[in-house]
Amino acid sequence: MTTWISTHGIGAIKDSTSSFSITADKGSALVKPTSPNELSGWIHFTIPSPPVNNPNLKVVSVDFSSQSATVDTVAIYLANLVKFKEEGLQKGQSFSLTIDSATAVYQGKGISVSVLVQFDSVASNLRFQSVGIQV
Repeated sequence: MTTWISTHGIGAIKDSTSSFSITADKGSALVKPTSPNELSGWIHFTIPSPPVNNPNLKVVSVDFSSQSATVDTVAIYLANLVKFKEEGLQKGQSFSLTIDSATAVYQGKGISVSVLVQFDSVASNLRFQSVGIQV
């Protein structure tokens, strides 16, 4: 049986170094740059804990749409340790990535998914619908 643990797009948290604007709308988050000098930055999502009998993380899925923006990196943190990272993605729409589940086993310390976004210009935007992990 496939189980997904996920959060809605409105769970988007901008990085402390970012000046992006995030607007919640109907369960999604619209992310926009606010400065032409800051067109790249991290957005973070907290993910609920998996079932106790199913701790292996198998797939990460980022559900979004964009206008002149891409997701370039996805990282999964268990507690404060990076357990999965995929760079150079340049994805302009929803995608999923397979995780080496031997390296990403939940041990009760919290899960977060961090997404590095790149905007082409200050007029660009990206709308997150959800972020999830299959266990």
